[in-house]
Amino acid sequence: MNLHHIRYFLRLAERLHFWQTAELLGLTQSSLSRHIQGLEQELGFALFERRQRTVRLTAAGELLQTEWARLLAELEAVQRHARQVSAGEVGSLRLGHVGSVAYAWLPRLLAGFTARYPLVQLELREIGAADSQAQLLTYQLDVGFWREPARNPALVSVPIFDEPLALAVPAAHPVRADTFTSLAALRDERFILPSLSDEGAYAQALRRMFEGYGYQPRRTITSDFGATILSLVAAGLGVAVLPMSYADSPTPGLRYLPLPHHSTVYLTCRRDERSVVVENLRAEATRLAAAQAAGPHQAV
Repeated sequence: MNLHHIRYFLRLAERLHFWQTAELLGLTQSSLSRHIQGLEQELGFALFERRQRTVRLTAAGELLQTEWARLLAELEAVQRHARQVSAGEVGSLRLGHVGSVAYAWLPRLLAGFTARYPLVQLELREIGAADSQAQLLTYQLDVGFWREPARNPALVSVPIFDEPLALAVPAAHPVRADTFTSLAALRDERFILPSLSDEGAYAQALRRMFEGYGYQPRRTITSDFGATILSLVAAGLGVAVLPMSYADSPTPGLRYLPLPHHSTVYLTCRRDERSVVVENLRAEATRLAAAQAAGPHQAV
């Protein structure tokens, strides 16, 4: 007995006509008859009552029609689900990210990903790079987007895109796009920045940037959260250097002036990752990064 025999039986049980069923299945009538007879012999009882012009199910045949139809539907559902799992079309994904990508790039990424894989369950966590590697290694996260490449050899980081940095100033600040020359002219400003003592790649890049202008910024407030920095800048407490992604923030009262410096966003996951869902997200991120045709943001 195999699934073909069961499917042949169920089709014949619906039609109760050997010739019509054989034509539907692409078989000869004699071939269909042999399949059904072989099934009956294996079971040890008749499934159909055959008369000159009619075919009827036996009581045992009626029972098997109901039960086999149910079991076959369940089996086919399991097979469909297995195919979806194999293709990464269903499953779950725990995604960590730095705050800045949440304003524009991450929504665009997830819009494309969920359109392709609507059955994948997503859990998003805004988390700093300092905690991200530990959560990946302990399987609390599956993949993440940060501005720091992984240092642990059990993880792998792939650069996804570069974006310019920007000077964020209050709307009433005297420095404007037509008068701004470079950060060298702002050595007396109060800066609101993340901790520059951190050894991460982003902090090191900021330190080198200011060293290139010949000074270390005067800081009155330190914060590692971009949304907090924006609110403080909008309140007139200082100026900030941030990724240009924050220009898509809804925080009012701010202007952004592009700087000739860039920051890289990396996709990081476990080196031995075998999840097709993670690979599908990585492919979607690569497609989006390649398709980004928008020019640099304008100062506003």
